[in-house]
Amino acid sequence: MLTDTKIAAIKPPEKGQDEHPDHKVTGLRLRVGAGGAKSWQLRRRVGGKVINRKLGTYPAMKLAQARNAAEAMIEALERDGSTEGIDRPFEVAAEAWIKAKKRPALISRQLELHVYPHWQGRKLGEIKRADVRDLIAGLEGDVLPNRVLATIKTIFGYAIKQDWIETSPADRIDKPHEETPRTRVLDMDEIARVWKATGLLGYPVGPWARILLLTAQRRSEVAGMRWADIDLDNATWTISAANTKAKRSHLVPLAPAALEIIKAMPEIGDYVFSTSANTPMKGFARAKAQIDQWLESKDAALAEPWRFHDLRRSAATHMVRLGIPELVVSRVLNHRVQGVTGQVYALHSYAPEKRNALEKWAAEVDSAVNGDRGSNVVSING
Repeated sequence: MLTDTKIAAIKPPEKGQDEHPDHKVTGLRLRVGAGGAKSWQLRRRVGGKVINRKLGTYPAMKLAQARNAAEAMIEALERDGSTEGIDRPFEVAAEAWIKAKKRPALISRQLELHVYPHWQGRKLGEIKRADVRDLIAGLEGDVLPNRVLATIKTIFGYAIKQDWIETSPADRIDKPHEETPRTRVLDMDEIARVWKATGLLGYPVGPWARILLLTAQRRSEVAGMRWADIDLDNATWTISAANTKAKRSHLVPLAPAALEIIKAMPEIGDYVFSTSANTPMKGFARAKAQIDQWLESKDAALAEPWRFHDLRRSAATHMVRLGIPELVVSRVLNHRVQGVTGQVYALHSYAPEKRNALEKWAAEVDSAVNGDRGSNVVSING
């Protein structure tokens, strides 16, 4: 029977691999390569065929841990009668968690935008701690990486409870950033420079960035804009409670400039801004990098770093500067409404005031981009 002392004394073969069975857990084997690498394998007959699954490497996974992992996998195989459980892809586990816990649509969109493209088809057991670190390191901002990491940790925790995996690769990974409130506000000259740069990005990112600025809504909410939620006749966009961070339905009046942009979009699926027929657009970090590169090439780079979310804060700040009451700006941003009456009737309350605020803001953007020409319609080609 294997012991840690015996394992440490095992010499690598001159060539190929040797296997050393553990007589306590049937099927558990230590595989030793000619280079000295040692890994734990489980060999088991399932559904009429023999399978081999790697459990981990030694000494990172000690003998006791390997036995526990093997026993858990054997239990799952005997329960399911197949390898379906241990071969479960991450996205299948994530969708099971979303359905079981009734998570909001924003969580699904977060995964669709930031996780699934990197881990498409990856089995839960194949995802390593380095994979989690790499994914999180590639995300923009101080808040988003923390939020995505929290979601990933919860999904892996759910998978452990379902006996789909033994351990989580997201364990002991700390939040990459301390979340401190940002105060960055772009002045109107900076707004104009960013606006002009977005005109070079093309569909869907360029128009998306402009709608982000003109509506002052959140990045993921604009990315998830659906044709079914747009009323072109009444120039409104209704965001359902399931699709807002605030979990409240939200009516966004569309200024003529925003309406012009949306009407010019191709209808290729459910989403107004999409890189495929049935998913919302993604690639925010790449789009931001392209904007900054163009600004630098024109000697028009912004003096201070900025992020897409800063456009929302900037729009709100400038609306207040234009004389819009803070209460109305708060309604435009869909911030929490105090009082039962306000909460119940928040969807359509202040609709005229919100429209006035967003049209004034669009006119201000137009003036910054095209000069003071007395129009509140910003040309999409401007």
